Amino acid sequence: MALEGVAECLGGEVHLAYAQRPVSGVVTVAAGFSPDAAMTRAELRATAMDALYRIPDGVARPCSGDDGRELCLADFMPEPPADRRSSVAGVGLLSRERYLLPAEVVWMGERDCRVEPTVVGVVDDRPDGASGAIADLLAHDVVTRWWASPRMPLLRVSEHLERLIPESVASAVSALGLWVSAFVLPGPDFQIAVVGVSGEGTTIATAAARSVKAAVGEAFLRAVAARAQPWNTLPVADSLRRLTVWHREADYLAYLERSAVDADPSVADEPVTRDGALGWADLASRRFGHEPVLVSFGAFDDPVKVVCPGAACYRTVPPGTTLPCPVP
Repeated sequence: MALEGVAECLGGEVHLAYAQRPVSGVVTVAAGFSPDAAMTRAELRATAMDALYRIPDGVARPCSGDDGRELCLADFMPEPPADRRSSVAGVGLLSRERYLLPAEVVWMGERDCRVEPTVVGVVDDRPDGASGAIADLLAHDVVTRWWASPRMPLLRVSEHLERLIPESVASAVSALGLWVSAFVLPGPDFQIAVVGVSGEGTTIATAAARSVKAAVGEAFLRAVAARAQPWNTLPVADSLRRLTVWHREADYLAYLERSAVDADPSVADEPVTRDGALGWADLASRRFGHEPVLVSFGAFDDPVKVVCPGAACYRTVPPGTTLPCPVP
């Protein structure tokens, strides 16, 4: 039986939902501005993660003309370890072409593999969960690459927070002695937010959306949820990353502030979409040089994860820099 529940936080202005799948032991925490939104996301994420943890670690599936195009680890990362030859089926979101993917870039959990498991691209939204998963891939890719080589300044939008998240939420954050640092990296046809929620340790999250307001709101909710997620339920690399951010919050926040310039107040008023804007799958294909691939499991063929060759979230070891990127 699935275990789940909802609790209020930030004076009841934000809701935290908890969902657990007892067979795999998966625990997910999601935040929302309403209890229903938080619970829906937690349930969807728990179901997807449960499926990803339970992918059989078995024998390779042979690739034939009927199975689809086969991708290997070299398509996803430089200097990859040897493939384990376990494959997972997927379908291209633009071509509808069938693919066989290396299981190492799909599954979760601690396995005998040197590829760091990533939760980036896990489907946890409705009605078009695939688009949200692609946006997740784009956000993490852009921030990961920017962190390694910050060639453009962040736009600091912290002073405009009351226009980017509900005013009552911003007031509750301040009343509880917390503070929010919010930054934006503008992109073509989408915006990427980096948000830190601080006070007795910092959690930092990122999100991509069509508008600055939507991106900041989503990144804020992810950062709040990360504060409530038990670290022992995370992959080892992710828990170590969060622990580093937690203990070195002043260094991380100083790095972000040094890299930022104040945004014009009008940034909060940008339209959500513009005429002729590309879809999320097209945006990913243009950035990565390959279409995103959707992986589905379950009796109803539920979508659980989107992967894409060329995205920076697939790697063989955690970064070893002084301040590793705070997002996977």
